[in-house]
Amino acid sequence: MIIHGATSVLLAQDVEAVIKAPWVIANGGTAFNQIANFTDGNVRSPYSYFLSGNLNFNFLGVVNVPLSIAYSNQQFSSGYSLPFNRFSLSPSYKWVKLHAGYTSLQFSPYTLTGHEIFGGGVELTPGKFKFTAIYGQLKEAVPEQGGGTMPVYKRMGGGFKGEYTGERFGVSLNLFKAKDVAGSVHFYNPDSVAVLPQDNLSGSACLNLKITDQLSLNTEYGMSAVNRNILRSDNNNFASALFNNNGDVAVYHAIRSNLTHASSFGNIGATYERVAPNYTTLGSYYMLSDFENITANFSTAIKTINLSLDGGYQHDNLEKQKNNTTSRMIYATNISAPIGKKWNVGASFSNVQSYVHISDIYDQITQTNEFQNLDTLEYTQLNLTTSANASYLLQNTEQQRQSLSASFMYQQASEKQEYSAYQGNKIYNGALTWQWAHVPSKWNISSSVNYNHNQLPASYTGTVSGNLSVQKTFVEVLRAGLIATYSHIFNNEQTTAKIVNLRLTSGYTLYKKHNFNLSIAAILNNGQNRKTQQYSAQLAYSYSFGVSLDRKNKKVVMEGNF
Repeated sequence: MIIHGATSVLLAQDVEAVIKAPWVIANGGTAFNQIANFTDGNVRSPYSYFLSGNLNFNFLGVVNVPLSIAYSNQQFSSGYSLPFNRFSLSPSYKWVKLHAGYTSLQFSPYTLTGHEIFGGGVELTPGKFKFTAIYGQLKEAVPEQGGGTMPVYKRMGGGFKGEYTGERFGVSLNLFKAKDVAGSVHFYNPDSVAVLPQDNLSGSACLNLKITDQLSLNTEYGMSAVNRNILRSDNNNFASALFNNNGDVAVYHAIRSNLTHASSFGNIGATYERVAPNYTTLGSYYMLSDFENITANFSTAIKTINLSLDGGYQHDNLEKQKNNTTSRMIYATNISAPIGKKWNVGASFSNVQSYVHISDIYDQITQTNEFQNLDTLEYTQLNLTTSANASYLLQNTEQQRQSLSASFMYQQASEKQEYSAYQGNKIYNGALTWQWAHVPSKWNISSSVNYNHNQLPASYTGTVSGNLSVQKTFVEVLRAGLIATYSHIFNNEQTTAKIVNLRLTSGYTLYKKHNFNLSIAAILNNGQNRKTQQYSAQLAYSYSFGVSLDRKNKKVVMEGNF
Protein backbone atom coordinates (compact mmCIF):
# COMPACT_ATOMS: atom_id res chain seq x y z
CA MET A 1 0.00 0.00 0.00
CA ILE A 2 2.79 2.41 0.80
CA ILE A 3 4.53 1.75 -2.48
CA HIS A 4 1.26 2.11 -4.37
CA GLY A 5 0.52 5.43 -2.62
CA ALA A 6 3.98 6.83 -3.42
CA THR A 7 3.57 5.83 -7.04
CA SER A 8 0.17 7.54 -7.19
CA VAL A 9 1.61 10.79 -5.80
CA LEU A 10 4.45 10.78 -8.32
CA LEU A 11 2.03 10.05 -11.16
CA ALA A 12 -0.22 12.92 -10.02
CA GLN A 13 2.78 15.28 -9.95
CA ASP A 14 3.78 14.22 -13.47
CA VAL A 15 0.24 14.75 -14.78
CA GLU A 16 -0.02 18.15 -13.08
CA ALA A 17 3.33 19.22 -14.56
CA VAL A 18 2.18 18.19 -18.03
CA ILE A 19 -1.11 20.10 -17.66
CA LYS A 20 0.65 23.32 -16.58
CA ALA A 21 3.53 23.09 -19.08
CA PRO A 22 3.39 25.14 -22.31
CA TRP A 23 2.36 23.33 -25.47
CA VAL A 24 5.74 23.87 -27.08
CA ILE A 25 9.04 25.40 -25.94
CA ALA A 26 11.70 25.99 -28.57
CA ASN A 27 15.20 27.29 -27.88
CA GLY A 28 18.46 27.21 -29.72
CA GLY A 29 20.86 29.33 -31.67
CA THR A 30 22.86 29.73 -34.82
CA ALA A 31 26.35 30.94 -35.69
CA PHE A 32 27.85 32.05 -38.97
CA ASN A 33 31.61 32.57 -39.38
CA GLN A 34 33.24 34.08 -42.47
CA ILE A 35 37.00 34.03 -42.97
CA ALA A 36 38.93 35.85 -45.69
CA ASN A 37 42.64 35.15 -46.23
CA PHE A 38 45.20 37.16 -48.17
CA THR A 39 48.68 35.76 -48.55
CA ASP A 40 51.52 36.04 -51.01
CA GLY A 41 52.13 32.28 -50.89
CA ASN A 42 48.59 31.19 -51.88
CA VAL A 43 48.56 28.55 -49.15
CA ARG A 44 45.17 29.44 -47.68
CA SER A 45 41.65 29.34 -49.09
CA PRO A 46 40.77 32.94 -49.99
CA TYR A 47 37.29 32.65 -48.50
CA SER A 48 35.60 30.10 -46.27
CA TYR A 49 32.51 30.05 -44.13
CA PHE A 50 31.22 27.89 -41.28
CA LEU A 51 27.52 27.68 -40.45
CA SER A 52 26.26 25.86 -37.37
CA GLY A 53 22.99 25.74 -35.50
CA ASN A 54 21.12 23.93 -32.77
CA LEU A 55 17.41 23.73 -32.03
CA ASN A 56 15.48 21.96 -29.29
CA PHE A 57 11.72 21.45 -29.11
CA ASN A 58 10.03 20.50 -25.85
CA PHE A 59 6.41 19.33 -26.03
CA LEU A 60 4.29 19.44 -22.86
CA GLY A 61 7.43 19.43 -20.72
CA VAL A 62 8.17 15.72 -21.33
CA VAL A 63 9.18 15.22 -24.99
CA ASN A 64 12.50 16.68 -26.17
CA VAL A 65 13.54 16.85 -29.82
CA PRO A 66 17.05 18.35 -30.18
CA LEU A 67 18.55 19.05 -33.61
CA SER A 68 22.03 20.27 -34.53
CA ILE A 69 23.65 20.96 -37.89
CA ALA A 70 27.02 22.19 -39.19
CA TYR A 71 28.04 23.09 -42.73
CA SER A 72 31.12 24.58 -44.35
CA ASN A 73 32.66 25.12 -47.76
CA GLN A 74 36.12 24.45 -46.33
CA GLN A 75 37.92 21.47 -47.86
CA PHE A 76 39.62 19.67 -44.97
CA SER A 77 41.18 16.98 -47.16
CA SER A 78 42.11 16.90 -50.82
CA GLY A 79 40.71 13.37 -51.03
CA TYR A 80 37.14 14.52 -50.48
CA SER A 81 34.97 16.54 -52.87
CA LEU A 82 32.18 17.24 -50.39
CA PRO A 83 32.29 20.12 -47.88
CA PHE A 84 32.25 19.52 -44.16
CA ASN A 85 28.69 19.08 -42.92
CA ARG A 86 27.18 17.44 -39.84
CA PHE A 87 23.74 17.13 -38.33
CA SER A 88 22.26 15.17 -35.44
CA LEU A 89 18.78 14.64 -34.02
CA SER A 90 18.15 13.14 -30.56
CA PRO A 91 14.46 13.28 -29.53
CA SER A 92 13.53 11.90 -26.12
CA TYR A 93 10.40 11.04 -24.16
CA LYS A 94 10.84 10.16 -20.49
CA TRP A 95 13.20 7.13 -20.53
CA VAL A 96 13.20 6.74 -24.32
CA LYS A 97 15.82 8.58 -26.42
CA LEU A 98 16.42 8.25 -30.14
CA HIS A 99 19.47 9.21 -32.19
CA ALA A 100 19.59 10.11 -35.87
CA GLY A 101 22.38 11.58 -37.96
CA TYR A 102 25.97 11.86 -36.68
CA THR A 103 26.34 10.53 -33.16
CA SER A 104 28.90 8.89 -30.90
CA LEU A 105 28.21 6.37 -28.15
CA GLN A 106 30.42 4.67 -25.56
CA PHE A 107 30.07 0.92 -25.11
CA SER A 108 33.51 -0.14 -23.83
CA PRO A 109 37.21 0.68 -24.42
CA TYR A 110 37.47 -2.78 -25.99
CA THR A 111 34.51 -2.52 -28.41
CA LEU A 112 32.90 0.81 -29.32
CA THR A 113 34.49 3.93 -27.85
CA GLY A 114 34.20 7.41 -29.28
CA HIS A 115 33.86 6.44 -32.95
CA GLU A 116 31.48 8.68 -34.88
CA ILE A 117 28.59 6.87 -36.59
CA PHE A 118 26.18 8.26 -39.20
CA GLY A 119 22.95 6.39 -38.67
CA GLY A 120 20.37 5.78 -35.98
CA GLY A 121 20.21 4.54 -32.42
CA VAL A 122 18.06 4.21 -29.34
CA GLU A 123 18.63 4.50 -25.57
CA LEU A 124 16.13 3.03 -23.11
CA THR A 125 16.61 3.76 -19.39
CA PRO A 126 13.67 2.30 -17.43
CA GLY A 127 14.71 2.44 -13.79
CA LYS A 128 17.81 0.42 -13.02
CA PHE A 129 18.00 -1.00 -16.54
CA LYS A 130 19.53 0.56 -19.63
CA PHE A 131 19.50 -0.69 -23.19
CA THR A 132 21.43 0.97 -26.04
CA ALA A 133 21.51 0.05 -29.72
CA ILE A 134 23.01 1.80 -32.75
CA TYR A 135 23.67 1.12 -36.42
CA GLY A 136 25.10 3.18 -39.24
CA GLN A 137 28.10 4.17 -41.32
CA LEU A 138 31.50 4.44 -39.63
CA LYS A 139 33.50 5.43 -42.71
CA GLU A 140 32.63 6.81 -46.11
CA ALA A 141 34.24 5.26 -49.19
CA VAL A 142 37.22 7.12 -50.66
CA PRO A 143 38.21 6.01 -54.19
CA GLU A 144 41.72 5.10 -55.29
CA GLN A 145 43.69 8.21 -56.22
CA GLY A 146 47.20 9.23 -57.04
CA GLY A 147 49.53 11.31 -54.92
CA GLY A 148 49.88 8.75 -52.16
CA THR A 149 46.25 8.99 -50.94
CA MET A 150 45.14 5.57 -49.73
CA PRO A 151 41.60 4.40 -50.61
CA VAL A 152 39.08 3.77 -47.85
CA TYR A 153 36.26 1.22 -47.91
CA LYS A 154 32.77 2.13 -46.86
CA ARG A 155 32.36 0.71 -43.36
CA MET A 156 29.05 -0.13 -41.72
CA GLY A 157 28.60 -1.15 -38.13
CA GLY A 158 26.35 -1.35 -35.13
CA GLY A 159 25.70 -3.07 -31.86
CA PHE A 160 23.85 -3.12 -28.57
CA LYS A 161 24.57 -2.80 -24.87
CA GLY A 162 22.47 -3.94 -21.92
CA GLU A 163 23.07 -2.74 -18.36
CA TYR A 164 21.67 -3.28 -14.90
CA THR A 165 22.75 -1.02 -12.02
CA GLY A 166 21.70 -1.80 -8.47
CA GLU A 167 22.78 -0.51 -5.10
CA ARG A 168 25.37 -3.25 -4.60
CA PHE A 169 25.44 -5.08 -7.90
CA GLY A 170 25.78 -4.01 -11.52
CA VAL A 171 26.38 -5.88 -14.76
CA SER A 172 26.62 -4.94 -18.43
CA LEU A 173 27.05 -6.80 -21.70
CA ASN A 174 27.72 -5.31 -25.12
CA LEU A 175 28.36 -6.55 -28.65
CA PHE A 176 29.65 -4.51 -31.58
CA LYS A 177 29.91 -5.49 -35.25
CA ALA A 178 31.68 -3.56 -38.06
CA LYS A 179 32.34 -4.64 -41.63
CA ASP A 180 33.79 -3.02 -44.74
CA VAL A 181 31.76 -3.08 -47.96
CA ALA A 182 34.15 -4.92 -50.28
CA GLY A 183 32.69 -3.48 -53.51
CA SER A 184 32.66 0.14 -52.34
CA VAL A 185 36.15 0.86 -53.79
CA HIS A 186 37.19 0.23 -57.39
CA PHE A 187 40.86 -0.53 -58.01
CA TYR A 188 42.56 0.10 -61.33
CA ASN A 189 44.63 -3.05 -60.88
CA PRO A 190 42.65 -5.67 -58.89
CA ASP A 191 45.72 -7.88 -58.54
CA SER A 192 47.63 -5.24 -56.55
CA VAL A 193 45.11 -4.14 -53.95
CA ALA A 194 46.90 -2.02 -51.35
CA VAL A 195 44.05 -1.89 -48.80
CA LEU A 196 41.98 -4.93 -47.85
CA PRO A 197 38.42 -4.85 -46.45
CA GLN A 198 37.97 -6.03 -42.86
CA ASP A 199 35.34 -7.61 -40.67
CA ASN A 200 35.18 -7.26 -36.89
CA LEU A 201 33.05 -8.66 -34.09
CA SER A 202 33.85 -7.53 -30.56
CA GLY A 203 32.17 -7.74 -27.20
CA SER A 204 32.75 -7.29 -23.50
CA ALA A 205 31.15 -8.07 -20.15
CA CYS A 206 31.50 -5.85 -17.07
CA LEU A 207 30.74 -6.57 -13.42
CA ASN A 208 30.47 -3.98 -10.62
CA LEU A 209 30.18 -5.36 -7.10
CA LYS A 210 30.00 -3.46 -3.82
CA ILE A 211 31.35 -6.06 -1.40
CA THR A 212 31.02 -3.83 1.69
CA ASP A 213 30.21 -0.17 2.26
CA GLN A 214 33.91 0.65 1.76
CA LEU A 215 35.10 -2.11 -0.58
CA SER A 216 34.08 -2.32 -4.27
CA LEU A 217 35.17 -4.43 -7.24
CA ASN A 218 35.00 -3.50 -10.93
CA THR A 219 36.08 -5.94 -13.63
CA GLU A 220 35.66 -6.16 -17.41
CA TYR A 221 36.57 -8.78 -19.99
CA GLY A 222 36.71 -7.95 -23.70
CA MET A 223 37.20 -10.02 -26.83
CA SER A 224 37.60 -8.97 -30.47
CA ALA A 225 37.71 -11.14 -33.61
CA VAL A 226 39.11 -9.44 -36.72
CA ASN A 227 39.18 -10.72 -40.30
CA ARG A 228 41.68 -8.51 -42.13
CA ASN A 229 40.86 -9.79 -45.63
CA ILE A 230 37.29 -10.57 -46.74
CA LEU A 231 37.89 -9.57 -50.36
CA ARG A 232 37.70 -13.08 -51.80
CA SER A 233 35.39 -14.61 -49.22
CA ASP A 234 32.47 -16.66 -50.53
CA ASN A 235 30.61 -17.35 -47.27
CA ASN A 236 26.93 -16.44 -47.54
CA ASN A 237 25.35 -18.28 -44.61
CA PHE A 238 23.91 -16.79 -41.42
CA ALA A 239 27.07 -17.33 -39.40
CA SER A 240 29.17 -15.41 -41.94
CA ALA A 241 26.72 -12.51 -41.72
CA LEU A 242 27.53 -12.22 -38.02
CA PHE A 243 31.25 -12.70 -38.61
CA ASN A 244 33.14 -13.80 -41.72
CA ASN A 245 35.72 -16.34 -40.57
CA ASN A 246 37.02 -17.15 -44.06
CA GLY A 247 40.23 -15.17 -44.44
CA ASP A 248 42.95 -13.67 -42.24
CA VAL A 249 41.26 -14.11 -38.84
CA ALA A 250 42.71 -13.24 -35.45
CA VAL A 251 41.08 -13.25 -32.01
CA TYR A 252 42.23 -10.92 -29.22
CA HIS A 253 41.47 -10.76 -25.49
CA ALA A 254 41.63 -8.02 -22.86
CA ILE A 255 40.82 -7.82 -19.16
CA ARG A 256 40.78 -5.06 -16.58
CA SER A 257 39.97 -5.40 -12.88
CA ASN A 258 39.99 -2.80 -10.11
CA LEU A 259 39.55 -3.18 -6.33
CA THR A 260 38.96 0.01 -4.29
CA HIS A 261 38.65 0.68 -0.56
CA ALA A 262 37.32 4.04 0.61
CA SER A 263 37.67 5.43 4.12
CA SER A 264 37.81 8.74 5.94
CA PHE A 265 41.61 8.72 5.63
CA GLY A 266 41.60 8.31 1.84
CA ASN A 267 41.06 5.93 -1.06
CA ILE A 268 43.33 2.99 -1.77
CA GLY A 269 43.03 0.54 -4.64
CA ALA A 270 44.72 -1.89 -7.00
CA THR A 271 44.27 -2.40 -10.76
CA TYR A 272 45.24 -5.17 -13.13
CA GLU A 273 44.97 -4.76 -16.92
CA ARG A 274 46.12 -6.97 -19.76
CA VAL A 275 45.55 -6.23 -23.46
CA ALA A 276 46.71 -8.77 -26.03
CA PRO A 277 49.22 -7.82 -28.75
CA ASN A 278 47.64 -6.09 -31.77
CA TYR A 279 44.24 -5.90 -30.05
CA THR A 280 42.00 -4.22 -32.61
CA THR A 281 38.41 -3.07 -32.68
CA LEU A 282 36.95 -1.11 -35.59
CA GLY A 283 34.84 0.85 -33.10
CA SER A 284 37.85 2.81 -31.86
CA TYR A 285 40.16 5.28 -33.61
CA TYR A 286 43.18 4.43 -31.44
CA MET A 287 43.99 1.35 -29.40
CA LEU A 288 46.90 0.71 -27.04
CA SER A 289 47.78 -3.00 -26.95
CA ASP A 290 50.44 -5.55 -25.98
CA PHE A 291 50.88 -4.62 -22.33
CA GLU A 292 50.21 -5.88 -18.84
CA ASN A 293 49.84 -3.46 -15.94
CA ILE A 294 49.72 -4.18 -12.20
CA THR A 295 49.26 -0.95 -10.25
CA ALA A 296 48.22 0.36 -6.84
CA ASN A 297 46.88 3.82 -6.08
CA PHE A 298 46.25 6.03 -3.08
CA SER A 299 44.63 9.46 -2.78
CA THR A 300 43.83 11.67 0.18
CA ALA A 301 43.20 15.26 1.22
CA ILE A 302 44.97 16.52 4.34
CA LYS A 303 43.51 19.91 5.20
CA THR A 304 44.33 21.99 2.11
CA ILE A 305 46.79 19.53 0.56
CA ASN A 306 45.57 17.16 -2.17
CA LEU A 307 47.80 14.15 -2.75
CA SER A 308 47.55 11.17 -5.08
CA LEU A 309 50.05 8.33 -5.63
CA ASP A 310 50.13 5.55 -8.22
CA GLY A 311 52.72 2.84 -8.65
CA GLY A 312 53.11 -0.52 -10.30
CA TYR A 313 54.78 -2.74 -12.85
CA GLN A 314 54.33 -2.85 -16.63
CA HIS A 315 55.73 -4.98 -19.44
CA ASP A 316 55.01 -5.73 -23.10
CA ASN A 317 55.80 -8.52 -25.58
CA LEU A 318 53.18 -10.72 -23.95
CA GLU A 319 53.39 -13.46 -26.58
CA LYS A 320 57.13 -13.18 -27.25
CA GLN A 321 56.59 -11.93 -30.81
CA LYS A 322 59.16 -9.13 -30.57
CA ASN A 323 62.91 -9.32 -30.41
CA ASN A 324 62.98 -7.10 -27.35
CA THR A 325 60.86 -6.99 -24.21
CA THR A 326 60.32 -3.75 -22.30
CA SER A 327 59.51 -3.86 -18.60
CA ARG A 328 59.56 -1.06 -16.07
CA MET A 329 58.14 0.27 -12.87
CA ILE A 330 55.38 2.78 -13.55
CA TYR A 331 54.46 5.49 -11.09
CA ALA A 332 52.65 8.78 -10.92
CA THR A 333 52.19 11.40 -8.24
CA ASN A 334 50.30 14.65 -8.01
CA ILE A 335 50.26 17.22 -5.24
CA SER A 336 48.69 20.66 -4.97
CA ALA A 337 48.39 23.03 -2.06
CA PRO A 338 47.92 26.72 -1.28
CA ILE A 339 50.62 28.33 0.86
CA GLY A 340 49.17 31.19 2.81
CA LYS A 341 46.75 33.53 1.06
CA LYS A 342 48.98 34.42 -1.89
CA TRP A 343 50.93 31.34 -2.94
CA ASN A 344 49.54 28.31 -4.76
CA VAL A 345 51.87 25.52 -5.92
CA GLY A 346 51.44 22.16 -7.61
CA ALA A 347 53.57 19.41 -9.10
CA SER A 348 53.04 16.11 -10.88
CA PHE A 349 55.15 13.29 -12.23
CA SER A 350 54.01 10.35 -14.32
CA ASN A 351 55.52 7.67 -16.52
CA VAL A 352 52.24 5.86 -17.17
CA GLN A 353 51.52 5.35 -20.85
CA SER A 354 48.74 7.44 -22.35
CA TYR A 355 47.72 9.04 -25.62
CA VAL A 356 47.76 12.82 -25.92
CA HIS A 357 47.75 15.26 -28.79
CA ILE A 358 51.00 17.10 -29.49
CA SER A 359 50.34 20.05 -31.79
CA ASP A 360 53.20 21.45 -33.76
CA ILE A 361 54.47 24.73 -32.30
CA TYR A 362 54.79 26.28 -35.77
CA ASP A 363 51.14 25.57 -36.55
CA GLN A 364 50.11 27.18 -33.27
CA ILE A 365 51.86 30.50 -33.79
CA THR A 366 50.87 30.77 -37.47
CA GLN A 367 47.21 29.88 -36.99
CA THR A 368 44.84 32.71 -37.90
CA ASN A 369 41.52 31.15 -36.80
CA GLU A 370 40.16 28.23 -34.79
CA PHE A 371 38.96 26.35 -37.89
CA GLN A 372 42.34 26.20 -39.61
CA ASN A 373 43.66 22.86 -38.29
CA LEU A 374 40.47 20.90 -37.68
CA ASP A 375 41.72 17.95 -39.71
CA THR A 376 44.83 17.44 -37.54
CA LEU A 377 44.66 14.01 -35.88
CA GLU A 378 48.21 13.29 -34.75
CA TYR A 379 48.55 11.41 -31.49
CA THR A 380 51.70 10.44 -29.65
CA GLN A 381 52.15 8.07 -26.75
CA LEU A 382 53.95 9.80 -23.89
CA ASN A 383 55.82 7.64 -21.41
CA LEU A 384 57.03 10.31 -19.02
CA THR A 385 55.57 13.66 -18.02
CA THR A 386 56.79 16.06 -15.34
CA SER A 387 55.14 19.38 -14.57
CA ALA A 388 55.31 22.05 -11.92
CA ASN A 389 53.45 25.31 -11.47
CA ALA A 390 53.35 28.16 -9.00
CA SER A 391 51.33 31.35 -8.76
CA TYR A 392 51.67 34.39 -6.52
CA LEU A 393 48.96 36.97 -5.89
CA LEU A 394 50.67 40.37 -6.03
CA GLN A 395 47.61 42.52 -5.46
CA ASN A 396 43.93 41.89 -4.77
CA THR A 397 41.84 44.95 -3.98
CA GLU A 398 38.52 46.35 -5.13
CA GLN A 399 40.38 48.49 -7.63
CA GLN A 400 43.16 46.24 -8.95
CA ARG A 401 44.10 42.58 -9.26
CA GLN A 402 47.60 41.47 -10.13
CA SER A 403 49.25 38.03 -10.21
CA LEU A 404 52.42 36.30 -11.38
CA SER A 405 52.62 32.62 -12.38
CA ALA A 406 55.24 30.22 -13.70
CA SER A 407 55.01 26.72 -15.13
CA PHE A 408 57.36 24.06 -16.44
CA MET A 409 56.66 20.81 -18.25
CA TYR A 410 58.85 18.00 -19.51
CA GLN A 411 57.57 15.20 -21.75
CA GLN A 412 59.32 12.20 -23.23
CA ALA A 413 57.75 10.31 -26.12
CA SER A 414 59.14 6.91 -26.99
CA GLU A 415 56.53 5.80 -29.52
CA LYS A 416 56.46 7.20 -33.04
CA GLN A 417 53.34 8.52 -34.71
CA GLU A 418 51.72 6.69 -37.59
CA TYR A 419 52.97 8.97 -40.37
CA SER A 420 55.74 10.87 -38.59
CA ALA A 421 59.21 10.18 -37.27
CA TYR A 422 58.46 11.29 -33.70
CA GLN A 423 60.52 8.71 -31.86
CA GLY A 424 62.52 9.36 -28.73
CA ASN A 425 61.42 13.00 -28.46
CA LYS A 426 62.12 15.07 -25.39
CA ILE A 427 59.95 18.15 -25.09
CA TYR A 428 60.59 21.00 -22.65
CA ASN A 429 58.16 23.86 -22.17
CA GLY A 430 58.36 26.76 -19.73
CA ALA A 431 56.21 29.86 -19.28
CA LEU A 432 56.20 32.99 -17.13
CA THR A 433 52.98 35.03 -17.06
CA TRP A 434 51.97 38.36 -15.52
CA GLN A 435 48.33 39.48 -15.32
CA TRP A 436 46.83 42.80 -14.28
CA ALA A 437 43.23 43.99 -14.14
CA HIS A 438 41.80 47.41 -13.29
CA VAL A 439 38.23 46.72 -12.19
CA PRO A 440 36.59 50.20 -12.45
CA SER A 441 37.89 50.93 -15.95
CA LYS A 442 37.59 47.28 -17.09
CA TRP A 443 41.14 47.04 -18.40
CA ASN A 444 42.83 43.62 -18.56
CA ILE A 445 46.50 43.28 -19.52
CA SER A 446 48.64 40.16 -19.56
CA SER A 447 52.15 39.43 -20.72
CA SER A 448 54.00 36.13 -21.01
CA VAL A 449 57.27 34.61 -22.13
CA ASN A 450 57.33 31.01 -23.39
CA TYR A 451 60.14 28.65 -24.28
CA ASN A 452 59.62 25.38 -26.17
CA HIS A 453 62.43 22.91 -26.84
CA ASN A 454 61.94 19.71 -28.87
CA GLN A 455 64.91 17.37 -28.69
CA LEU A 456 64.94 14.92 -31.62
CA PRO A 457 67.28 11.92 -31.87
CA ALA A 458 69.66 13.73 -34.25
CA SER A 459 68.77 17.41 -33.83
CA TYR A 460 66.61 19.83 -31.90
CA THR A 461 64.24 22.72 -32.54
CA GLY A 462 63.34 25.54 -30.21
CA THR A 463 60.96 28.47 -30.01
CA VAL A 464 61.11 31.56 -27.81
CA SER A 465 57.89 33.59 -27.78
CA GLY A 466 56.77 36.81 -26.16
CA ASN A 467 53.08 37.64 -25.89
CA LEU A 468 51.16 40.79 -24.97
CA SER A 469 47.38 40.91 -24.60
CA VAL A 470 45.32 44.04 -23.92
CA GLN A 471 41.55 43.78 -23.38
CA LYS A 472 39.14 46.65 -22.78
CA THR A 473 35.40 46.64 -22.11
CA PHE A 474 33.92 50.07 -22.90
CA VAL A 475 30.33 49.26 -22.00
CA GLU A 476 28.68 45.96 -21.17
CA VAL A 477 27.94 45.25 -24.83
CA LEU A 478 31.14 46.57 -26.48
CA ARG A 479 34.65 45.17 -26.03
CA ALA A 480 37.95 45.28 -27.91
CA GLY A 481 41.38 43.74 -27.66
CA LEU A 482 44.90 43.59 -29.06
CA ILE A 483 47.12 40.51 -29.07
CA ALA A 484 50.74 40.68 -30.22
CA THR A 485 53.18 37.77 -30.36
CA TYR A 486 56.79 37.59 -31.44
CA SER A 487 58.38 34.16 -31.95
CA HIS A 488 61.95 33.21 -32.68
CA ILE A 489 62.32 29.67 -34.10
CA PHE A 490 65.69 28.01 -34.39
CA ASN A 491 67.06 24.62 -35.38
CA ASN A 492 70.44 23.49 -34.01
CA GLU A 493 71.28 27.06 -32.98
CA GLN A 494 70.47 28.40 -36.46
CA THR A 495 67.55 30.78 -36.86
CA THR A 496 64.89 29.36 -39.19
CA ALA A 497 62.12 31.94 -38.75
CA LYS A 498 61.11 35.11 -36.97
CA ILE A 499 57.35 35.45 -36.81
CA VAL A 500 55.23 38.42 -35.75
CA ASN A 501 51.54 37.70 -35.13
CA LEU A 502 49.23 40.68 -34.60
CA ARG A 503 45.52 40.38 -33.94
CA LEU A 504 42.80 43.00 -33.34
CA THR A 505 39.50 41.80 -31.93
CA SER A 506 36.19 43.50 -31.19
CA GLY A 507 32.79 42.30 -30.06
CA TYR A 508 29.32 43.78 -29.75
CA THR A 509 26.19 42.31 -28.14
CA LEU A 510 22.71 43.48 -29.17
CA TYR A 511 19.68 42.73 -26.96
CA LYS A 512 21.69 39.99 -25.19
CA LYS A 513 20.95 37.62 -28.08
CA HIS A 514 22.86 38.94 -31.10
CA ASN A 515 26.65 38.72 -30.89
CA PHE A 516 28.94 40.26 -33.50
CA ASN A 517 32.68 39.58 -33.45
CA LEU A 518 35.36 40.93 -35.78
CA SER A 519 38.97 39.77 -35.84
CA ILE A 520 41.77 41.06 -38.06
CA ALA A 521 45.10 39.20 -38.01
CA ALA A 522 48.47 39.71 -39.66
CA ILE A 523 51.35 37.22 -39.71
CA LEU A 524 54.78 38.41 -40.85
CA ASN A 525 57.10 35.46 -41.32
CA ASN A 526 60.76 36.26 -41.85
CA GLY A 527 61.97 32.78 -42.79
CA GLN A 528 65.44 31.52 -43.48
CA ASN A 529 64.79 31.07 -47.19
CA ARG A 530 61.88 33.41 -47.89
CA LYS A 531 59.65 36.05 -46.36
CA THR A 532 55.87 35.68 -46.34
CA GLN A 533 52.99 37.88 -45.28
CA GLN A 534 49.55 36.64 -44.42
CA TYR A 535 46.48 38.69 -43.55
CA SER A 536 43.08 37.41 -42.52
CA ALA A 537 39.75 38.82 -41.39
CA GLN A 538 37.06 36.90 -39.55
CA LEU A 539 33.49 38.13 -39.08
CA ALA A 540 31.27 36.03 -36.82
CA TYR A 541 27.63 36.35 -35.92
CA SER A 542 25.69 34.26 -33.41
CA TYR A 543 22.10 34.41 -32.27
CA SER A 544 20.28 32.61 -29.46
CA PHE A 545 16.55 32.51 -28.89
CA GLY A 546 13.78 30.97 -26.81
CA VAL A 547 10.09 30.72 -27.80
CA SER A 548 7.14 29.11 -26.03
CA LEU A 549 3.47 28.61 -26.92
CA ASP A 550 1.50 29.50 -23.80
CA ARG A 551 -1.37 27.07 -23.17
CA LYS A 552 -3.54 29.44 -21.12
CA ASN A 553 -3.39 32.53 -23.34
CA LYS A 554 -2.74 30.58 -26.57
CA LYS A 555 -0.04 32.96 -27.74
CA VAL A 556 3.65 32.88 -28.57
CA VAL A 557 5.97 34.18 -25.83
CA MET A 558 9.52 35.29 -26.64
CA GLU A 559 12.29 35.14 -24.06
CA GLY A 560 13.73 38.65 -23.90
CA ASN A 561 13.93 41.13 -26.77
CA PHE A 562 14.53 40.11 -30.34
